[in-house]
Amino acid sequence: MGRRKKWKVDLLSGRTAALCLLCVLFFAGSVAGCVAAGAIRDDGGVLAEYLRNYLDALERDGALLRYFPILWQTIRFPLAVFLLGLTALGIVALPVLFAVRGFAFSYAVSVLFRLLGGRGLLLAAALFGVSAVLWMPALFELGVQGLLASYSLFRRVGGDGRYPLCYSGKFFVRSGICAAALALCAGVEYFVIPLFLRMIAGVL
Repeated sequence: MGRRKKWKVDLLSGRTAALCLLCVLFFAGSVAGCVAAGAIRDDGGVLAEYLRNYLDALERDGALLRYFPILWQTIRFPLAVFLLGLTALGIVALPVLFAVRGFAFSYAVSVLFRLLGGRGLLLAAALFGVSAVLWMPALFELGVQGLLASYSLFRRVGGDGRYPLCYSGKFFVRSGICAAALALCAGVEYFVIPLFLRMIAGVL
């Protein structure tokens, strides 16, 4: 009798599977962020006053924001994703990090809606929506390739010396493109978001 064929289930062997996993974790974190924001007990007065003071300072001082602090805030999660993708630890840490990022993003938006209603959604669109169009695709691209690369390294460390590593030229080219998109995102936050905030200042 011939040997029975062994079937292997390799869930992280494809980009689609990795993307689905990260999306599920990001969504789970987002749901947790919404729930946490719902527990806030405030009538929105404190937050609204803080925003008015911020907008007043923006009008007085012009470019109140500084580019490099904004750049660091923009790249810190993607940078962590990229670095974790260079280690076998990323196979566990990357899904956790995406859940945390989903929580933080959803919590910020939900708090504004919870405290300011429709005005909060308008403010969230100005503060987070425009930049998210740039950082979110970059984050998920880095996450997918990082998860696959971490898994390939994990397989190598586990003794499967024939499993191909994912650290090819395309890996670093895609990383460079994502870095450029994140730098552009920081530029948008520096130049464009203050303009949006001035435009909606009258409704806050």
